[in-house]
Amino acid sequence: MNSLSIDAAIKTWRQDLSTDAVVSGSAELDLQSVCSSIREVVAVLKPTSLEEVQKIVATANEHKVPLYPISCGKQWGMGSRLPVKEGAAIVDLSGMNQILEVNAQYHYAVVEPGVTQRQLLDYIQEHNLPLMLNVTGSTSDTSLIGNTMDRGVGYFDSRAHGISNMEVVLGNGETIQTGFGHYKNAKTKNLYHHGIGPSLDGLFPQANFGIVTSACIDLMPKPDEHMAAIIKIDSEEKLPQLIDALISLRTRGVFLTVAHVGNRERSYITLAPLLYEQLIENGEPEGAATRAKAVQMLEKGGFGPWSAAIGILGTKAQIKLAKKEIRKAVGGFAKTLFLNDTLVEMAKVVSKKLSFIPFVKTQRMMLLAVEPVYGFTRGEATDKSLKAVYWAANDFDRLNDSDPDLSDSGVLFCLPIIPAFGKTVFEVVSDTRETFARYGFDAAITVNLMTTKAMEGVVSLAFDRRDTAQTEKAHACIQEMEARYMEQGYPPYRVGINSMHHVVHEDDSFWRTVRDLKKVLDPNGIIAPGRYNLC
Repeated sequence: MNSLSIDAAIKTWRQDLSTDAVVSGSAELDLQSVCSSIREVVAVLKPTSLEEVQKIVATANEHKVPLYPISCGKQWGMGSRLPVKEGAAIVDLSGMNQILEVNAQYHYAVVEPGVTQRQLLDYIQEHNLPLMLNVTGSTSDTSLIGNTMDRGVGYFDSRAHGISNMEVVLGNGETIQTGFGHYKNAKTKNLYHHGIGPSLDGLFPQANFGIVTSACIDLMPKPDEHMAAIIKIDSEEKLPQLIDALISLRTRGVFLTVAHVGNRERSYITLAPLLYEQLIENGEPEGAATRAKAVQMLEKGGFGPWSAAIGILGTKAQIKLAKKEIRKAVGGFAKTLFLNDTLVEMAKVVSKKLSFIPFVKTQRMMLLAVEPVYGFTRGEATDKSLKAVYWAANDFDRLNDSDPDLSDSGVLFCLPIIPAFGKTVFEVVSDTRETFARYGFDAAITVNLMTTKAMEGVVSLAFDRRDTAQTEKAHACIQEMEARYMEQGYPPYRVGINSMHHVVHEDDSFWRTVRDLKKVLDPNGIIAPGRYNLC
Protein backbone atom coordinates (compact mmCIF):
# COMPACT_ATOMS: atom_id res chain seq x y z
CA MET A 1 0.00 0.00 0.00
CA ASN A 2 1.58 3.30 -1.07
CA SER A 3 0.96 6.86 0.04
CA LEU A 4 -0.65 7.76 -3.30
CA SER A 5 -3.33 5.11 -2.77
CA ILE A 6 -3.99 6.36 0.76
CA ASP A 7 -4.15 10.00 -0.38
CA ALA A 8 -6.54 9.09 -3.20
CA ALA A 9 -8.78 7.13 -0.84
CA ILE A 10 -8.84 9.96 1.72
CA LYS A 11 -9.71 12.47 -1.03
CA THR A 12 -12.69 10.35 -2.11
CA TRP A 13 -13.82 9.77 1.46
CA ARG A 14 -13.78 13.53 2.03
CA GLN A 15 -16.09 13.92 -0.96
CA ASP A 16 -18.45 11.16 0.18
CA LEU A 17 -18.64 12.02 3.90
CA SER A 18 -19.24 15.22 5.82
CA THR A 19 -16.31 17.63 6.36
CA ASP A 20 -15.51 16.51 9.91
CA ALA A 21 -16.10 12.80 9.25
CA VAL A 22 -12.59 12.14 7.91
CA VAL A 23 -9.65 12.59 10.27
CA SER A 24 -6.14 12.32 8.83
CA GLY A 25 -2.68 13.72 9.45
CA SER A 26 -0.22 12.71 12.14
CA ALA A 27 -1.25 15.34 14.69
CA GLU A 28 -4.92 14.45 14.45
CA LEU A 29 -4.21 10.73 14.68
CA ASP A 30 -2.01 10.89 17.78
CA LEU A 31 -5.01 10.12 19.97
CA GLN A 32 -5.43 6.80 18.15
CA SER A 33 -2.21 5.54 19.76
CA VAL A 34 -2.74 6.37 23.41
CA CYS A 35 -3.45 2.93 24.86
CA SER A 36 -0.70 0.53 25.90
CA SER A 37 -0.44 -0.78 22.33
CA ILE A 38 0.46 1.38 19.35
CA ARG A 39 -0.50 1.07 15.68
CA GLU A 40 0.01 3.32 12.69
CA VAL A 41 -3.42 4.48 11.52
CA VAL A 42 -3.88 6.26 8.19
CA ALA A 43 -7.27 7.86 8.89
CA VAL A 44 -10.38 7.76 11.04
CA LEU A 45 -13.68 7.69 9.18
CA LYS A 46 -16.97 8.53 10.92
CA PRO A 47 -19.99 7.43 8.88
CA THR A 48 -23.53 8.14 10.05
CA SER A 49 -25.50 5.90 7.68
CA LEU A 50 -25.51 2.60 5.82
CA GLU A 51 -24.98 4.45 2.55
CA GLU A 52 -21.84 6.11 3.85
CA VAL A 53 -20.45 2.76 5.01
CA GLN A 54 -21.12 1.33 1.57
CA LYS A 55 -19.19 4.23 -0.03
CA ILE A 56 -16.30 3.79 2.42
CA VAL A 57 -16.02 0.10 1.53
CA ALA A 58 -16.24 0.79 -2.21
CA THR A 59 -13.39 3.33 -2.01
CA ALA A 60 -11.31 1.01 0.18
CA ASN A 61 -11.66 -1.71 -2.45
CA GLU A 62 -10.75 0.64 -5.26
CA HIS A 63 -7.55 1.83 -3.60
CA LYS A 64 -6.78 -1.33 -1.57
CA VAL A 65 -6.74 0.55 1.76
CA PRO A 66 -7.66 -1.71 4.72
CA LEU A 67 -10.43 -0.74 7.13
CA TYR A 68 -10.81 -1.50 10.83
CA PRO A 69 -14.41 -1.08 12.03
CA ILE A 70 -15.12 -0.21 15.67
CA SER A 71 -18.39 0.60 17.37
CA CYS A 72 -17.40 2.88 20.25
CA GLY A 73 -13.77 1.76 20.64
CA LYS A 74 -14.03 0.89 24.32
CA GLN A 75 -12.52 -2.59 24.22
CA TRP A 76 -10.15 -1.64 27.01
CA GLY A 77 -7.46 -4.15 27.86
CA MET A 78 -7.69 -5.86 24.47
CA GLY A 79 -6.57 -3.12 22.12
CA SER A 80 -9.32 -0.54 22.56
CA ARG A 81 -9.92 1.00 19.13
CA LEU A 82 -6.63 -0.01 17.53
CA PRO A 83 -6.39 -2.43 14.58
CA VAL A 84 -4.55 -5.73 14.66
CA LYS A 85 -2.21 -4.65 11.86
CA GLU A 86 -0.62 -1.35 10.86
CA GLY A 87 -1.85 0.92 8.11
CA ALA A 88 -5.63 0.65 8.40
CA ALA A 89 -8.24 3.38 8.37
CA ILE A 90 -10.44 3.09 11.45
CA VAL A 91 -14.16 3.14 10.69
CA ASP A 92 -15.70 4.66 13.80
CA LEU A 93 -19.38 3.67 13.85
CA SER A 94 -20.28 5.53 17.04
CA GLY A 95 -22.19 8.13 15.00
CA MET A 96 -24.56 5.42 13.78
CA ASN A 97 -26.50 5.45 17.02
CA GLN A 98 -30.14 5.08 16.12
CA ILE A 99 -32.49 2.80 18.03
CA LEU A 100 -34.54 1.60 15.07
CA GLU A 101 -37.16 -0.42 16.94
CA VAL A 102 -37.97 -1.70 20.40
CA ASN A 103 -40.65 -4.37 20.71
CA ALA A 104 -41.99 -5.02 24.21
CA GLN A 105 -44.23 -7.92 23.20
CA TYR A 106 -41.39 -9.95 21.70
CA HIS A 107 -38.68 -8.30 23.85
CA TYR A 108 -36.09 -7.24 21.30
CA ALA A 109 -34.46 -4.06 20.02
CA VAL A 110 -33.08 -3.29 16.56
CA VAL A 111 -30.11 -0.97 16.90
CA GLU A 112 -27.16 0.51 15.06
CA PRO A 113 -23.57 -0.15 16.22
CA GLY A 114 -23.19 3.17 18.05
CA VAL A 115 -26.08 2.47 20.41
CA THR A 116 -24.79 2.04 23.96
CA GLN A 117 -26.06 0.26 27.03
CA ARG A 118 -26.98 3.62 28.56
CA GLN A 119 -28.90 4.73 25.49
CA LEU A 120 -31.06 1.62 25.28
CA LEU A 121 -31.66 1.48 29.03
CA ASP A 122 -32.72 5.15 29.00
CA TYR A 123 -35.11 4.40 26.15
CA ILE A 124 -36.64 1.50 28.06
CA GLN A 125 -37.06 3.64 31.17
CA GLU A 126 -38.44 6.69 29.34
CA HIS A 127 -41.06 4.56 27.61
CA ASN A 128 -41.81 2.56 30.78
CA LEU A 129 -41.31 -0.75 29.00
CA PRO A 130 -41.38 -4.04 30.94
CA LEU A 131 -37.97 -5.07 29.60
CA MET A 132 -34.49 -5.85 30.86
CA LEU A 133 -31.11 -5.74 29.12
CA ASN A 134 -28.37 -8.34 29.41
CA VAL A 135 -25.86 -5.80 30.73
CA THR A 136 -22.12 -6.30 31.01
CA GLY A 137 -19.89 -5.20 33.87
CA SER A 138 -18.24 -2.55 31.70
CA THR A 139 -19.36 1.07 31.55
CA SER A 140 -22.79 2.16 30.39
CA ASP A 141 -21.29 3.87 27.33
CA THR A 142 -20.10 0.66 25.67
CA SER A 143 -21.67 -0.47 22.40
CA LEU A 144 -24.22 -3.28 22.36
CA ILE A 145 -23.25 -4.55 18.90
CA GLY A 146 -19.53 -3.97 19.42
CA ASN A 147 -19.41 -6.10 22.56
CA THR A 148 -21.57 -8.76 20.94
CA MET A 149 -19.30 -8.93 17.89
CA ASP A 150 -16.49 -10.09 20.18
CA ARG A 151 -18.84 -12.46 22.06
CA GLY A 152 -18.91 -10.50 25.29
CA VAL A 153 -20.63 -12.08 28.27
CA GLY A 154 -23.29 -10.23 30.26
CA TYR A 155 -24.81 -10.85 33.66
CA PHE A 156 -27.48 -13.12 32.19
CA ASP A 157 -25.99 -14.83 29.12
CA SER A 158 -23.41 -14.63 26.37
CA ARG A 159 -24.27 -11.63 24.20
CA ALA A 160 -23.66 -13.67 21.03
CA HIS A 161 -26.66 -15.88 21.87
CA GLY A 162 -28.97 -12.91 21.52
CA ILE A 163 -28.12 -11.29 18.17
CA SER A 164 -29.80 -11.85 14.81
CA ASN A 165 -31.11 -10.13 11.67
CA MET A 166 -27.75 -8.49 11.04
CA GLU A 167 -27.33 -5.96 8.27
CA VAL A 168 -23.76 -6.37 6.99
CA VAL A 169 -21.74 -4.54 4.37
CA LEU A 170 -19.39 -7.28 3.18
CA GLY A 171 -15.82 -6.62 2.16
CA ASN A 172 -16.79 -7.37 -1.45
CA GLY A 173 -19.24 -4.44 -1.39
CA GLU A 174 -22.45 -6.49 -1.16
CA THR A 175 -24.92 -5.68 1.62
CA ILE A 176 -26.78 -8.61 3.13
CA GLN A 177 -29.22 -9.27 5.96
CA THR A 178 -29.09 -12.52 7.87
CA GLY A 179 -31.96 -14.75 8.95
CA PHE A 180 -35.28 -13.74 7.42
CA GLY A 181 -34.13 -10.12 7.19
CA HIS A 182 -33.49 -10.27 3.43
CA TYR A 183 -37.21 -10.92 2.79
CA LYS A 184 -38.72 -7.43 2.83
CA ASN A 185 -42.15 -8.55 4.06
CA ALA A 186 -40.91 -11.07 6.66
CA LYS A 187 -42.83 -10.40 9.87
CA THR A 188 -40.68 -12.92 11.76
CA LYS A 189 -37.24 -11.53 10.91
CA ASN A 190 -36.63 -10.53 14.54
CA LEU A 191 -38.38 -13.54 16.06
CA TYR A 192 -36.62 -16.57 14.56
CA HIS A 193 -32.84 -16.32 14.42
CA HIS A 194 -32.03 -18.91 11.78
CA GLY A 195 -34.17 -17.87 8.83
CA ILE A 196 -34.08 -20.42 6.03
CA GLY A 197 -31.03 -21.91 4.38
CA PRO A 198 -27.54 -21.72 5.90
CA SER A 199 -27.50 -19.63 9.07
CA LEU A 200 -25.00 -16.84 8.45
CA ASP A 201 -25.32 -15.05 11.79
CA GLY A 202 -22.48 -17.08 13.24
CA LEU A 203 -20.08 -15.89 10.53
CA PHE A 204 -19.76 -12.33 11.77
CA PRO A 205 -18.94 -12.32 15.50
CA GLN A 206 -15.14 -12.51 15.82
CA ALA A 207 -14.67 -12.32 12.07
CA ASN A 208 -13.36 -9.89 9.46
CA PHE A 209 -15.76 -10.44 6.59
CA GLY A 210 -17.79 -7.23 6.77
CA ILE A 211 -19.12 -4.31 8.79
CA VAL A 212 -22.32 -4.81 10.79
CA THR A 213 -24.50 -1.70 10.45
CA SER A 214 -27.56 -2.86 12.42
CA ALA A 215 -28.82 -5.93 14.25
CA CYS A 216 -31.58 -7.27 16.43
CA ILE A 217 -30.60 -7.59 20.09
CA ASP A 218 -32.65 -9.84 22.35
CA LEU A 219 -34.00 -8.26 25.52
CA MET A 220 -35.66 -9.99 28.46
CA PRO A 221 -39.20 -9.57 29.78
CA LYS A 222 -39.12 -7.96 33.19
CA PRO A 223 -39.80 -10.68 35.77
CA ASP A 224 -42.35 -10.57 38.57
CA GLU A 225 -39.58 -10.65 41.14
CA HIS A 226 -35.82 -10.26 41.36
CA MET A 227 -33.27 -11.21 43.98
CA ALA A 228 -29.50 -11.11 44.19
CA ALA A 229 -27.49 -13.61 46.19
CA ILE A 230 -24.01 -12.58 47.35
CA ILE A 231 -22.09 -15.59 48.63
CA LYS A 232 -18.77 -15.22 50.48
CA ILE A 233 -16.23 -17.82 51.57
CA ASP A 234 -13.44 -17.27 54.09
CA SER A 235 -10.87 -19.66 52.63
CA GLU A 236 -9.57 -20.23 49.10
CA GLU A 237 -9.60 -23.97 49.78
CA LYS A 238 -13.40 -23.74 49.73
CA LEU A 239 -13.46 -22.45 46.14
CA PRO A 240 -13.94 -25.89 44.52
CA GLN A 241 -16.84 -26.56 46.90
CA LEU A 242 -18.43 -23.23 46.02
CA ILE A 243 -18.03 -23.79 42.27
CA ASP A 244 -19.52 -27.28 42.43
CA ALA A 245 -22.44 -26.04 44.54
CA LEU A 246 -23.19 -23.34 41.97
CA ILE A 247 -23.00 -25.87 39.13
CA SER A 248 -25.48 -28.09 40.96
CA LEU A 249 -27.87 -25.17 41.52
CA ARG A 250 -27.65 -24.14 37.87
CA THR A 251 -28.11 -27.73 36.69
CA ARG A 252 -31.30 -28.03 38.73
CA GLY A 253 -32.63 -24.74 37.39
CA VAL A 254 -32.50 -22.88 40.70
CA PHE A 255 -30.99 -19.96 38.76
CA LEU A 256 -30.51 -19.58 35.01
CA THR A 257 -28.30 -16.49 34.89
CA VAL A 258 -24.51 -16.14 34.88
CA ALA A 259 -22.93 -16.59 38.32
CA HIS A 260 -19.97 -14.23 38.76
CA VAL A 261 -17.32 -15.50 41.19
CA GLY A 262 -14.50 -13.05 41.93
CA ASN A 263 -11.32 -13.32 44.00
CA ARG A 264 -10.24 -10.86 46.68
CA GLU A 265 -8.28 -8.74 44.21
CA ARG A 266 -11.33 -8.44 41.93
CA SER A 267 -13.68 -7.61 44.81
CA TYR A 268 -11.34 -5.02 46.25
CA ILE A 269 -10.59 -3.12 43.04
CA THR A 270 -14.34 -3.12 42.30
CA LEU A 271 -15.67 -2.11 45.72
CA ALA A 272 -12.81 -0.23 47.40
CA PRO A 273 -13.04 2.86 45.15
CA LEU A 274 -16.79 3.01 45.77
CA LEU A 275 -16.24 2.79 49.52
CA TYR A 276 -13.52 5.42 49.24
CA GLU A 277 -16.04 7.63 47.47
CA GLN A 278 -18.53 7.10 50.31
CA LEU A 279 -15.90 7.91 52.93
CA ILE A 280 -15.01 11.16 51.17
CA GLU A 281 -18.70 12.12 51.01
CA ASN A 282 -18.91 11.47 54.74
CA GLY A 283 -16.13 13.86 55.55
CA GLU A 284 -12.99 11.72 55.43
CA PRO A 285 -9.93 13.38 53.82
CA GLU A 286 -8.75 12.28 50.41
CA GLY A 287 -5.53 10.26 50.39
CA ALA A 288 -3.78 7.03 51.29
CA ALA A 289 -5.16 6.77 54.85
CA THR A 290 -8.77 6.87 53.65
CA ARG A 291 -8.02 4.42 50.84
CA ALA A 292 -6.57 2.03 53.40
CA LYS A 293 -9.68 2.48 55.52
CA ALA A 294 -11.87 1.48 52.57
CA VAL A 295 -9.89 -1.76 52.20
CA GLN A 296 -10.16 -2.44 55.94
CA MET A 297 -13.93 -2.03 55.72
CA LEU A 298 -14.07 -4.68 53.01
CA GLU A 299 -12.00 -7.05 55.13
CA LYS A 300 -14.30 -6.54 58.12
CA GLY A 301 -17.31 -6.93 55.81
CA GLY A 302 -16.30 -10.48 55.01
CA PHE A 303 -15.13 -10.00 51.42
CA GLY A 304 -12.45 -12.62 51.75
CA PRO A 305 -10.74 -14.85 49.17
CA TRP A 306 -13.77 -15.34 46.92
CA SER A 307 -17.27 -13.89 46.56
CA ALA A 308 -20.08 -14.81 44.17
CA ALA A 309 -22.91 -12.63 42.84
CA ILE A 310 -25.97 -14.19 41.23
CA GLY A 311 -29.14 -12.58 39.90
CA ILE A 312 -32.28 -14.70 40.27
CA LEU A 313 -35.41 -13.86 38.25
CA GLY A 314 -38.89 -15.36 38.48
CA THR A 315 -42.17 -15.43 40.36
CA LYS A 316 -42.46 -14.93 44.12
CA ALA A 317 -42.67 -18.69 44.57
CA GLN A 318 -39.60 -19.29 42.42
CA ILE A 319 -37.58 -16.66 44.30
CA LYS A 320 -38.63 -18.13 47.64
CA LEU A 321 -37.61 -21.62 46.53
CA ALA A 322 -34.29 -20.36 45.08
CA LYS A 323 -33.45 -18.69 48.38
CA LYS A 324 -34.13 -21.93 50.24
CA GLU A 325 -32.09 -24.04 47.80
CA ILE A 326 -29.10 -21.67 47.82
CA ARG A 327 -29.01 -21.64 51.60
CA LYS A 328 -29.18 -25.43 51.62
CA ALA A 329 -26.38 -25.75 49.04
CA VAL A 330 -23.83 -23.36 50.57
CA GLY A 331 -24.97 -22.87 54.16
CA GLY A 332 -22.41 -25.27 55.59
CA PHE A 333 -19.33 -23.44 54.30
CA ALA A 334 -20.29 -19.94 53.10
CA LYS A 335 -22.17 -16.83 54.18
CA THR A 336 -24.96 -15.56 51.94
CA LEU A 337 -26.60 -12.17 51.73
CA PHE A 338 -29.88 -11.91 49.82
CA LEU A 339 -30.92 -8.54 48.39
CA ASN A 340 -34.01 -7.31 46.61
CA ASP A 341 -35.30 -3.86 45.73
CA THR A 342 -37.54 -3.55 48.76
CA LEU A 343 -34.79 -4.59 51.16
CA VAL A 344 -32.22 -2.28 49.57
CA GLU A 345 -34.51 0.76 49.62
CA MET A 346 -35.67 0.05 53.17
CA ALA A 347 -32.08 -0.36 54.36
CA LYS A 348 -31.11 2.93 52.72
CA VAL A 349 -33.97 4.82 54.37
CA VAL A 350 -33.43 3.32 57.82
CA SER A 351 -29.65 3.63 57.74
CA LYS A 352 -29.89 7.27 56.71
CA LYS A 353 -32.07 8.04 59.73
CA LEU A 354 -29.73 6.14 62.06
CA SER A 355 -26.45 7.19 60.45
CA PHE A 356 -25.42 8.95 63.67
CA ILE A 357 -24.69 5.45 64.99
CA PRO A 358 -21.14 4.52 63.80
CA PHE A 359 -21.99 0.86 63.01
CA VAL A 360 -25.09 1.81 61.02
CA LYS A 361 -23.16 4.52 59.18
CA THR A 362 -20.53 1.97 58.17
CA GLN A 363 -23.16 -0.52 57.02
CA ARG A 364 -24.87 2.19 54.98
CA MET A 365 -21.62 3.00 53.18
CA MET A 366 -21.08 -0.71 52.46
CA LEU A 367 -24.60 -0.97 51.06
CA LEU A 368 -24.14 2.03 48.79
CA ALA A 369 -20.81 0.61 47.56
CA VAL A 370 -22.36 -2.77 46.77
CA GLU A 371 -25.45 -1.24 45.13
CA PRO A 372 -23.90 -0.89 41.61
CA VAL A 373 -22.95 -4.59 41.65
CA TYR A 374 -26.48 -5.39 42.80
CA GLY A 375 -27.68 -3.28 39.88
CA PHE A 376 -25.88 -5.53 37.38
CA THR A 377 -27.96 -8.48 38.59
CA ARG A 378 -31.18 -6.60 37.78
CA GLY A 379 -30.08 -5.35 34.35
CA GLU A 380 -28.65 -1.93 35.23
CA ALA A 381 -25.40 -0.57 33.81
CA THR A 382 -23.05 1.77 35.65
CA ASP A 383 -20.03 3.96 34.99
CA LYS A 384 -18.64 3.26 38.45
CA SER A 385 -17.11 -0.04 37.34
CA LEU A 386 -14.43 1.88 35.45
CA LYS A 387 -12.99 3.09 38.76
CA ALA A 388 -11.57 -0.42 39.22
CA VAL A 389 -9.12 0.16 36.35
CA TYR A 390 -7.65 3.27 37.97
CA TRP A 391 -7.70 1.83 41.49
CA ALA A 392 -5.82 -1.30 40.41
CA ALA A 393 -3.14 0.79 38.68
CA ASN A 394 -2.80 3.15 41.68
CA ASP A 395 -3.93 6.02 39.44
CA PHE A 396 -6.09 7.52 42.17
CA ASP A 397 -6.33 11.00 40.65
CA ARG A 398 -8.25 9.55 37.69
CA LEU A 399 -11.04 7.77 39.57
CA ASN A 400 -13.75 9.85 37.87
CA ASP A 401 -12.30 9.82 34.34
CA SER A 402 -14.27 8.17 31.55
CA ASP A 403 -11.49 6.78 29.32
CA PRO A 404 -8.50 4.79 30.63
CA ASP A 405 -6.73 5.25 27.30
CA LEU A 406 -6.25 8.91 28.20
CA SER A 407 -4.76 8.04 31.59
CA ASP A 408 -1.62 6.38 32.92
CA SER A 409 -3.59 3.27 33.90
CA GLY A 410 -2.75 0.15 31.94
CA VAL A 411 -5.00 -2.90 31.89
CA LEU A 412 -4.72 -6.19 29.98
CA PHE A 413 -7.04 -9.20 29.97
CA CYS A 414 -6.85 -12.98 29.55
CA LEU A 415 -10.16 -14.73 28.90
CA PRO A 416 -9.90 -18.55 28.99
CA ILE A 417 -12.85 -20.92 28.92
CA ILE A 418 -12.56 -23.39 31.79
CA PRO A 419 -14.51 -26.62 32.35
CA ALA A 420 -17.21 -26.21 35.00
CA PHE A 421 -15.61 -28.34 37.70
CA GLY A 422 -14.39 -27.02 41.04
CA LYS A 423 -11.05 -28.87 41.14
CA THR A 424 -10.14 -27.75 37.62
CA VAL A 425 -11.05 -24.13 38.33
CA PHE A 426 -8.91 -24.18 41.48
CA GLU A 427 -5.92 -25.53 39.52
CA VAL A 428 -6.26 -22.91 36.79
CA VAL A 429 -6.62 -20.11 39.36
CA SER A 430 -3.53 -21.31 41.26
CA ASP A 431 -1.43 -21.47 38.10
CA THR A 432 -2.61 -18.01 37.07
CA ARG A 433 -1.63 -16.53 40.44
CA GLU A 434 1.82 -18.14 40.28
CA THR A 435 2.47 -16.94 36.73
CA PHE A 436 1.44 -13.38 37.52
CA ALA A 437 3.53 -13.38 40.72
CA ARG A 438 6.70 -14.28 38.77
CA TYR A 439 6.27 -11.03 36.86
CA GLY A 440 5.45 -9.05 40.00
CA PHE A 441 1.70 -8.66 39.46
CA ASP A 442 -1.49 -9.57 41.28
CA ALA A 443 -4.14 -11.35 39.23
CA ALA A 444 -7.67 -10.01 39.56
CA ILE A 445 -9.74 -13.05 38.63
CA THR A 446 -13.41 -13.69 37.99
CA VAL A 447 -14.70 -17.12 36.98
CA ASN A 448 -18.20 -16.85 35.62
CA LEU A 449 -20.49 -19.87 35.38
CA MET A 450 -22.06 -19.34 31.95
CA THR A 451 -23.64 -22.78 31.54
CA THR A 452 -23.62 -26.04 33.45
CA LYS A 453 -20.57 -27.03 31.40
CA ALA A 454 -18.32 -24.01 30.96
CA MET A 455 -16.92 -21.09 32.92
CA GLU A 456 -15.58 -17.83 31.54
CA GLY A 457 -12.32 -16.76 33.11
CA VAL A 458 -11.78 -13.00 33.27
CA VAL A 459 -8.20 -12.33 34.37
CA SER A 460 -6.99 -8.73 34.45
CA LEU A 461 -3.55 -7.25 34.99
CA ALA A 462 -3.07 -3.61 36.06
CA PHE A 463 0.11 -1.60 35.49
CA ASP A 464 1.47 1.94 35.25
CA ARG A 465 1.97 2.85 31.59
CA ARG A 466 4.49 5.54 32.54
CA ASP A 467 6.84 2.78 33.71
CA THR A 468 8.39 1.30 30.57
CA ALA A 469 9.84 -1.75 32.34
CA GLN A 470 6.56 -2.50 34.07
CA THR A 471 4.64 -2.11 30.80
CA GLU A 472 6.97 -4.59 29.07
CA LYS A 473 6.56 -7.05 31.95
CA ALA A 474 2.78 -6.69 31.81
CA HIS A 475 2.64 -7.58 28.11
CA ALA A 476 5.10 -10.46 28.59
CA CYS A 477 3.04 -11.82 31.47
CA ILE A 478 -0.18 -11.79 29.45
CA GLN A 479 1.55 -13.46 26.50
CA GLU A 480 2.93 -16.24 28.70
CA MET A 481 -0.40 -16.67 30.47
CA GLU A 482 -2.31 -17.04 27.22
CA ALA A 483 0.29 -19.52 25.94
CA ARG A 484 -0.07 -21.53 29.15
CA TYR A 485 -3.85 -21.63 28.84
CA MET A 486 -3.48 -22.95 25.30
CA GLU A 487 -0.98 -25.61 26.41
CA GLN A 488 -3.25 -26.70 29.24
CA GLY A 489 -6.21 -27.08 26.87
CA TYR A 490 -8.15 -23.95 27.89
CA PRO A 491 -8.16 -21.71 24.81
CA PRO A 492 -9.45 -18.16 25.31
CA TYR A 493 -12.82 -17.18 23.88
CA ARG A 494 -11.52 -13.69 23.05
CA VAL A 495 -8.04 -12.30 22.51
CA GLY A 496 -6.59 -8.83 22.17
CA ILE A 497 -4.91 -7.33 19.13
CA ASN A 498 -1.46 -8.58 20.22
CA SER A 499 -2.54 -12.18 20.80
CA MET A 500 -4.05 -13.45 17.55
CA HIS A 501 -1.00 -15.67 17.05
CA HIS A 502 -1.98 -17.77 20.06
CA VAL A 503 -5.20 -18.95 18.43
CA VAL A 504 -4.80 -18.56 14.64
CA HIS A 505 -2.52 -21.10 12.96
CA GLU A 506 -1.68 -21.84 9.31
CA ASP A 507 -1.52 -25.61 9.92
CA ASP A 508 -5.10 -25.71 11.25
CA SER A 509 -7.69 -26.60 8.59
CA PHE A 510 -10.29 -24.59 10.52
CA TRP A 511 -8.36 -21.34 10.02
CA ARG A 512 -7.53 -22.20 6.42
CA THR A 513 -11.27 -22.55 5.81
CA VAL A 514 -11.89 -19.18 7.50
CA ARG A 515 -9.27 -17.70 5.17
CA ASP A 516 -11.01 -19.25 2.16
CA LEU A 517 -14.32 -17.71 3.24
CA LYS A 518 -12.65 -14.31 3.44
CA LYS A 519 -11.43 -14.65 -0.14
CA VAL A 520 -15.07 -14.92 -1.23
CA LEU A 521 -16.64 -12.34 1.11
CA ASP A 522 -13.71 -9.91 1.10
CA PRO A 523 -11.48 -10.73 -1.89
CA ASN A 524 -9.25 -7.67 -1.48
CA GLY A 525 -8.78 -8.31 2.22
CA ILE A 526 -9.81 -4.81 3.27
CA ILE A 527 -11.83 -5.57 6.43
CA ALA A 528 -9.74 -5.80 9.63
CA PRO A 529 -6.72 -7.75 8.30
CA GLY A 530 -5.44 -10.30 10.82
CA ARG A 531 -8.46 -10.17 13.10
CA TYR A 532 -9.34 -13.79 13.91
CA ASN A 533 -8.05 -14.79 10.49
CA LEU A 534 -4.86 -15.73 8.66
CA CYS A 535 -5.34 -12.70 6.41
